[in-house]
Amino acid sequence: MSPSTSQQLTLGYASLLGVGGVMGYVKGGSQKSLVAGGTSALVLYHVYTQLPERPVYASSLGLGTSVTLLAVMGARFKRSGKLFPAGIVSLVSLVMAGGYLHGILRSA
Repeated sequence: MSPSTSQQLTLGYASLLGVGGVMGYVKGGSQKSLVAGGTSALVLYHVYTQLPERPVYASSLGLGTSVTLLAVMGARFKRSGKLFPAGIVSLVSLVMAGGYLHGILRSA
């Protein structure tokens, strides 16, 4: 069975965050980036695996993760004005939060 669109988007989002965390560590030596990106990616991978069986749980976890990232990276974007990584992660997190909210409302 092939992954749903929601699963594919979640996996892409997890990949973006994981790769971004590694890039932040490699380019700037930021252990915070590595830990935050890795943790976010692992949580979202869990969401990816749970979406088919437990859509409300998985979407709620994805919503919490994306809203947290939106708040943190949105504040960082506002302070720095840098489009990458803060602006991109904020925008993707906003879109994904909307998708997860839609998933919760559709499944409930």
